[in-house]
Amino acid sequence: MTDPIQEYIRLACEHGECILNGDSKKGNKIHKALMKSINQIRKGTSETREAFYQLLNHNNDSVKIWTSTALLATLEREAVLALETIAQNNKDIFSLTASGTLDCWNKGILTHILDWRQSETAD
Repeated sequence: MTDPIQEYIRLACEHGECILNGDSKKGNKIHKALMKSINQIRKGTSETREAFYQLLNHNNDSVKIWTSTALLATLEREAVLALETIAQNNKDIFSLTASGTLDCWNKGILTHILDWRQSETAD
């Protein structure tokens, strides 16, 4: 069985490459796999979730954006800080994505994001 964290990192990096290369067809397929991967990690062991939380400090911006977005309702301060750091880079599409995500979060538009601490007891 594949390590869920390593698989998630691989998918997030690959999705980032698709974004940078303009390959939306492949990127859309990876998006679906990423959503499944995040859900699997969320429902996994506490050790797996803790390892996921550490990805807020990953060196790849795509990994950080995906992780931060997934954790906005769980670790809001840390996730917002990670997104703000990327948004301030202004070096590529990731800064625009991070800025847009923050804007939507601050406006209350991202209502589908789960608080993983609450879902631990619900699952």
